Amino acid sequence: ALAERGLRRQLIEGGPRLLGQFVAAEALDELCLTVSPTMTAGGAQRIAGGPSVAVPTRFQVASVLEQDGFLFTRYRRI
Repeated sequence: ALAERGLRRQLIEGGPRLLGQFVAAEALDELCLTVSPTMTAGGAQRIAGGPSVAVPTRFQVASVLEQDGFLFTRYRRI
C-alpha cells in the first residue's frame, strides 16, 4: 500500500523478531548496526529471530564510523 502511494523507502526500528520478519520476507535492503565497546555474556538470541531462511542474504559494508569506541556500521544487500 505504501509503494502504491510512492513511498518506496521505510526505516524500521525494532527488536530481533521484527528484524527476523523482514529477513524472512526478503525485504531488508540495508542494515544499520551499532557495536558497543562493552563485553557481556548471557543467553541472548541472534540479531534476527524468526523462521530460518534457505539461502543467507549477503550484505556488504557501506560505511563505518567510530566515536568513543562505538562503531556505527551500515550494510547494503548485494
